[in-house]
Amino acid sequence: MLDLDTLRFVQACVGVLTFVLVFFGTYLPSRAPYAGWWSLVVVASSVSTAFYGLTGTSWGWLTDAVGHALAVLAAAFAWVAARSLRHLATRPLAVAAAPVAVLVAAAVLPRHEGVLAGTLALLIGMAIMFGLAAYQLWTLATDHGRAPGGGAGVGTHHAVVSVALAASAMALLYAIRAVVFVLLGPLDPWYVTWTGPAITTIVVTLAMVVVTYSVTELSRFEISERWRRRAMRDDLTDLLHRTPFMDQGRAILASPARGAAPYVVAADFDHFKELNDAHGHAEGDRVLRAFGHACRALLADRDLACRLGGEEFALLLAATDADAVVALTSEISAAVRRDSGPDQQAATISFGIAAAHPGERLEDAMERADRALYEAKAAGRDRAVVHADDLPQAGA
Repeated sequence: MLDLDTLRFVQACVGVLTFVLVFFGTYLPSRAPYAGWWSLVVVASSVSTAFYGLTGTSWGWLTDAVGHALAVLAAAFAWVAARSLRHLATRPLAVAAAPVAVLVAAAVLPRHEGVLAGTLALLIGMAIMFGLAAYQLWTLATDHGRAPGGGAGVGTHHAVVSVALAASAMALLYAIRAVVFVLLGPLDPWYVTWTGPAITTIVVTLAMVVVTYSVTELSRFEISERWRRRAMRDDLTDLLHRTPFMDQGRAILASPARGAAPYVVAADFDHFKELNDAHGHAEGDRVLRAFGHACRALLADRDLACRLGGEEFALLLAATDADAVVALTSEISAAVRRDSGPDQQAATISFGIAAAHPGERLEDAMERADRALYEAKAAGRDRAVVHADDLPQAGA
């Protein structure tokens, strides 16, 4: 087998070529976040390898620590890249936590002959970060609502699975290394031969090639998902447009296993034109965004929320009774009011509520909710009114 320095040199060369292919060939033309994050994975991994090449110098204690931290940072970037495919944001502190912890451990822990300081911390950090990346990728692959195999093609599904397998293999490798490191010690022949730095360098290089092969397909998927989301959701409130709301709502009503009849809610801001005229359209946009934020925070995963247009909204709620729906509308109104600053006008909302009865069309339920909304407006606004047909019957 090639010596460790040669293997690391090969890995660094592969990393440079991979960066050129991914950054200039995929990221710059597409600006796909996944390709950008994977470029950073390659850069951090390659620079880490370069720092390891300075082991044995007078500054070796520092370069080894930085090499460890950069290796874990590369794994953290792989996690962020996987999250970007699911349109999940990641806080910088979460990305930096493991690399900084490994850097400190490698800098302060004593170094034993033949073993870099902080090696165990490195192994644990790598196992955790690659494990998190694998979890995100497997979740994406098995999420039927957004699974690549369900809408973006078999090729994309295979790309996600191949990257998930690579991330899982890396997590497993580093976990095994950590266990063997503790049980047998870093100088044990079995550890050195089968789980030591040389075999790890080979596996990392192979994984880099496998993932890079999938970057273009994954970036294409990411872009298509971005456009699909923009087609389905309103840019200002991030709620569904009317067409996808109606399509999903009809599917829910047609489901034989939907249980109790869901409730349709029509919502409309009170005196919205006057608010715009008095305070400007920026204030109107602010309260609309606040309504969308409140819906995303308060509604259950199975509920639907839609911006019909302007200041009009519709909800489809899997609530148990009308009282629960009225309570939820009160929470939404309160959340929108809390979003207003001391020098801002607190916007109010009127709601109309109707139950979608078995066999009823969604359009018919929405029409009854609209009639209840008109009653709420006529009664003074800033309230929720349940359609008369859906009020609890006396003695029921």
